[in-house]
Amino acid sequence: MDLRHLNYFLVLAEELHFGRAAERLHISQPPLSRMIQQIENDLGVLLFERTKKMVILTPAGLDFLQDAKQMILQMQTAKKRLAIYGQGETGTLRIGYVGAVMHSKLPSLLSAFTKSLPHLNLQFEELPNHSLVHELNNGTLDVAFVRTWLHPQKLEEQLILSEPFVAVIPIDHSLSSKKIISVKELINEQFITFARECGPTIFDSFLVLCSNSGFTPQIAHHASQLNSVLKLVESGFGISLLPEQVEPGYALNLKFIPLENAKETVPLIMLSRKDNPNPALLHLKNHLLRA
Repeated sequence: MDLRHLNYFLVLAEELHFGRAAERLHISQPPLSRMIQQIENDLGVLLFERTKKMVILTPAGLDFLQDAKQMILQMQTAKKRLAIYGQGETGTLRIGYVGAVMHSKLPSLLSAFTKSLPHLNLQFEELPNHSLVHELNNGTLDVAFVRTWLHPQKLEEQLILSEPFVAVIPIDHSLSSKKIISVKELINEQFITFARECGPTIFDSFLVLCSNSGFTPQIAHHASQLNSVLKLVESGFGISLLPEQVEPGYALNLKFIPLENAKETVPLIMLSRKDNPNPALLHLKNHLLRA
């Protein structure tokens, strides 16, 4: 017995007249009669008493009427709930990221996204670049955010935003009172920077900034964690050039000063599998691109 059977039964139970019920159902009377007989045969009980003058529900029919209404309601509720899944407005979106993207506008963008779709559950996992690519390809993740162009096969790369570099210097540095700094002014400085294997795009862009200003930077230390870079700078071991959005996340004795005419930027990149069937992914892409 399917929903069509139940609907035929409910309409006849409401009309108690085969002709009117058939008209409501947009069918002729004989198919309706056959369908009701099939339902009664399946249930093994008579649901309607039929005379030449009237059709009435039997006690079994009255009892089944309540069950039929409940089953129809449950199915309608399920269809509405599953329709939301199909529209990507509920369910789960599995998001991977490298730690560096947390020092960007991405967390606030994702927070706004969850408020627009409160029934959608976001699950997060922090992994290195190569692991993110692997998890995307095997379907464990729906989307990933990185700071480096990886150009992986079978995956889409989409630029979400670009951030300018700022100079990060100790608060007692001779340049700390300046509102803006030219990269050329840093020619004699010792630099603390990420190791290239941790952030290839940031590292390469840093070298280009210095090269465009006519010098090769003196790198005193390569670190793998942002906190290490900042603490070394705060302690006076050198300065650094980092993405602008690093500043709001830390309360250290540092100055974050914009760079003059520095064209290099740090990307925030979204990776996803081209054939990912999760409809919530399209909502996320549209939200981030609008933002």
